[in-house]
Amino acid sequence: MNSSAQSQISQILTAAKERRGDLSVDSMIVSSHLAQMRMFMLRRGVEFYAEQDSFGNRKDFLAKICEENMLEMKLDSIIDYFLCDGQGLFYFRPDGDTYQLLYFPRDSYRAYRNQNSELESVVLIYSFNVREPNAIDQYAQVDGRNGRKKYIKLKVYKDRIEQTISNEKIDFENEMGQSLMTMPGSTEVLTNSLGFIPAVEVFNHMDCTGEASGNGEFEWLSNQILYHDELVHNIRKNMKFFGNPTLVSSRPKHDIVEAGEEQSFKPTISSQAGFAAIGRSSSQNSAPFGGASALDGQIKVPRVIANLEPTDRVSYLTPDSVSGDQNMYVKQYRSEIRLALGGVDDIDISTASTAYEIKTLYGRVAATAEKKARAVFTYGLCKLFSMMIIHEEEMFKKSFAAVIGLEEPLPPLVEDYGEDLEAYEKDNEKFIKKYRKFISQREDAIRATLDSGEIPQGVIGLIPDGSTKVDWRWQGEVFEESTDDILNNSIVVRNLQELGVDSIEALKYLFPGKTDEERAAMLSGYPFRMVQQTQQSLNSFIGLLGQLYQLPHPQTPDLPLASDPNLDITGFLYRSLEFLRKELSYSGRYKPSSDDPGPSKLSDADRVRAELGRPTRDEPTVSLPGIGSELPTSGPSGLPGSGPGPAGFGTGGQSMAGGVPGAERKFEYKQPIPSPGITLGLPNTDTPDSYTGSVGFGTAGGTSPVFASPDLQSPSFNPNLFGAGAVPSAGTNAGSSSGRGKGRVSKSSKRSKS
Repeated sequence: MNSSAQSQISQILTAAKERRGDLSVDSMIVSSHLAQMRMFMLRRGVEFYAEQDSFGNRKDFLAKICEENMLEMKLDSIIDYFLCDGQGLFYFRPDGDTYQLLYFPRDSYRAYRNQNSELESVVLIYSFNVREPNAIDQYAQVDGRNGRKKYIKLKVYKDRIEQTISNEKIDFENEMGQSLMTMPGSTEVLTNSLGFIPAVEVFNHMDCTGEASGNGEFEWLSNQILYHDELVHNIRKNMKFFGNPTLVSSRPKHDIVEAGEEQSFKPTISSQAGFAAIGRSSSQNSAPFGGASALDGQIKVPRVIANLEPTDRVSYLTPDSVSGDQNMYVKQYRSEIRLALGGVDDIDISTASTAYEIKTLYGRVAATAEKKARAVFTYGLCKLFSMMIIHEEEMFKKSFAAVIGLEEPLPPLVEDYGEDLEAYEKDNEKFIKKYRKFISQREDAIRATLDSGEIPQGVIGLIPDGSTKVDWRWQGEVFEESTDDILNNSIVVRNLQELGVDSIEALKYLFPGKTDEERAAMLSGYPFRMVQQTQQSLNSFIGLLGQLYQLPHPQTPDLPLASDPNLDITGFLYRSLEFLRKELSYSGRYKPSSDDPGPSKLSDADRVRAELGRPTRDEPTVSLPGIGSELPTSGPSGLPGSGPGPAGFGTGGQSMAGGVPGAERKFEYKQPIPSPGITLGLPNTDTPDSYTGSVGFGTAGGTSPVFASPDLQSPSFNPNLFGAGAVPSAGTNAGSSSGRGKGRVSKSSKRSKS
């Protein structure tokens, strides 16, 4: 696709994503498809719930997060950007007592992964405004609300977050070609209290190879969409040009059309005084708002035309501005594009004659929208909410141990021992024993507290409750079910129960949006009809058993027929009682937490290093040959004689005499390979000290940043005026914790009974 076509399709997508009406777009295919997908992806609302919620706290927690972040209001825009871009990133950050949930489009983030396809680092860029009533900086970008626009860049790692605030626009393309020594902005390094990267990347239309890069909804049909846009544009021009009838006459023009020699407008007072607007002629020579145009049908025809001869002809000619074939072709072309996108053209819905046919025709749209909704919710927001629950439970464990007086042992750091590795091994063994004892005491104390029902004062977070998996469901369907539909579904449920299907499974036809636990809670009533039918069947078995005792056995007439082991119906009686017992005692099921892998976290030692501002040591690095800074000197593993010298010679300069075996091969589970299409995050050799000093905010590292500070030290404005000041390192910045074991306080101290 050439640059002109690329610019046109980008303009169409931008107008649809940003809801902009100032861009010239004639085709409504993109906007119509997005509106249809939004309707079927969101329907009457989306509800998030925890699959395991014994105490009911997780449901309130998820509802609070969605309400405080106004997630329901943002989902429309999130879906538009996700479908147009093909990928996006959900990110959350602890913010006082709650969490700040953000969505970043494709052009606003970069994600780097390790060999296991796990997020290793994330770079985020967005803008915000700062109130500056007296801003006189000529380089500042001021919006319509008298606010100064600033830009922020976040580099999120497992142990730290590097945030840079700048007055100049930060862009990924510009950053690649610019040295980090001249990067404008004030950089501050904060400790990541979570211990993992709180971000989830979502993709649309993934490749069959599993390549981690989504494709936009309209990229592969861009040529067809542009051609349809051109067709609609031409039809619109024809309608405007040929929409008015044309006057045809055999008489001269001046006999039928007014001559118009007299001035049809009056000049304004300002134009008579000699004033005229810039870029517009004076009203002394032309009408102030434009004169009559013959193309627009503004010519004047007198109401009565006199002195017509018998041979004169005067009539209006109405041309066919849009032919039937042209209209049919555009309509069919639009329907084909919508069909290729997985939707249905709503204008062409007249092919269905009944309500059932219309609902069936929209089933194609529902199937397409459900797959895309699963990509956004199941693999995006649900994973993000699961991370929040994991962090909340971790805070509960730490705060509970602190309240009851249990002190968590701190792991020894190998770098503090120098070359005395024996002392480190001894201290590490002691730490492992203390840590196991601490975990056992804490679990016993939590179990005893939950049994008593009294949570101590000062405990924050959520109570650990097994599996942390989060799921979602629609709060209502697009098409409301009629009373006949509900009655038919209830009949299906009753027939399935008569066949012996479990009641929870049968109720899925009547309540498809509820979970098994919720259906079990609905069955807490007394099933009188089920009990009646079970009792009748039990009486039938007992009556049959009495008849078997009365009849003699054909082979042994001196014994009753019930004495035959093949005719024993005692098991049927037990089965009836067991079924009745189950129908009267439905309850939920507990899911253990071992099923959830959870996010990749820092080790305990790396957590301590992060709080002290030291670099992490336990994180795996890229170890593939030919990638990164860890290039092997002896070639690929498993290939003998692959060193820099000839075969049979080592790399250390010593002779190997032919008695040394070849290189050892690694097992495949010890050497993972990158997934197709991911971006590996190589070790970062650039430290925050390479950034410049205070720019944008006067004291960005402090607790009360000063707004509207001048950018005199910015190298982009005055490169030789001041030296580039170094920012505090990770161990001395204001955002990092000065001591060990200090976590975020994110909940109120009050805790109700569980």
